[in-house]
Amino acid sequence: MPKQTISTLILMACLTLAYAQTDSLLSKRVPILDTARSATTLQQLANEFERIALADEGSWLAHYYTAYAYVELAYQTKGDQIDTYCDQAEIYLKNAEKLQPAHTEIYALYAYLYGARINVNPMLRGAKMGTQSEQYINLAIKANPDNPRPYLIRGMGKYYTPKIFGGGKEKAIPFLEEALEKFSSFKPQPPYAPNWGKPLTERLLQDSRKE
Repeated sequence: MPKQTISTLILMACLTLAYAQTDSLLSKRVPILDTARSATTLQQLANEFERIALADEGSWLAHYYTAYAYVELAYQTKGDQIDTYCDQAEIYLKNAEKLQPAHTEIYALYAYLYGARINVNPMLRGAKMGTQSEQYINLAIKANPDNPRPYLIRGMGKYYTPKIFGGGKEKAIPFLEEALEKFSSFKPQPPYAPNWGKPLTERLLQDSRKE
């Protein structure tokens, strides 16, 4: 057998092993991320996903989950620290986008990220970054109308926007209901693909209906 063929086979075997290891690592950590609530746990998971992404630079999901963990951290903090986490998230989200262009989940996470940035100063940032978030929501829906997350993020935007500016819990209800309906039939592929947001949708919808 020619040396070049042997080298190719060895390389393919190594890549297959690397992919299998990444799949295993993601499969173990994604369920934890989906239920993580404390900043300590989220930071630990962000670090772990970051190491996976650095070890397997071709895994868009490893980059995606690193970004998602940092965005969740941004939602748990205040002030300028929000931008610090969002800046870190955006580095990995851009990496994911290069590997998987025009993907509904990446667009949805961009929309979620801009929603977090608004919290630094809602009065100054609400209009501009709300518009940017909405643009990514539209792209996410266009890429996959069955993805529940863009509808959740749109509902969140309405939920947290004061009535005087066109928001309010009542206006959030239709979008949250649509998100919940889509969650009922949404099946992530592979199983560790993005599937976050259903408990948040249920919580926001329940609170909105009390109004």
